[in-house]
Amino acid sequence: MIEINYKKTLNYSQQNIYDIVKDIDSYSHFIPGCISSEIIAKENDTVEAILAMKYLVMSGEFSSIVTFDPKKFIIISKGIRGPFNSVLTKWSFIKNNDSGVLVKIDISLDLENKFFETLLKKNIKKIISKVVVSFEERADILY
Repeated sequence: MIEINYKKTLNYSQQNIYDIVKDIDSYSHFIPGCISSEIIAKENDTVEAILAMKYLVMSGEFSSIVTFDPKKFIIISKGIRGPFNSVLTKWSFIKNNDSGVLVKIDISLDLENKFFETLLKKNIKKIISKVVVSFEERADILY
């Protein structure tokens, strides 16, 4: 089991970064290792999405149910199909009065393949950091 809590302040508004993270269909254009990303079903503030990822020797496709709370600036993703026993990710976008938004990511991940889980565990902070930087670079382009 991998548990991670990551925080980073970005010099953009809550709405800007929330909107970029919410735009799942665009992930494959800017997130490292994301081969494809697609929303396949939508109902109100909940979607089902499929992502195909590749990292080192690991690759695979997984589906998630993603719930958006635009009033609280929270996004919760729960894995429903893929190479895992469970995966839950919570994104929180907290207004920082001094500058921008504090992006908080809490992840709980249990992979079926324990070898890959051990490999991922050693690199997860670096991976999450790269993903957040890719959202920040996307904001640089869009805003």
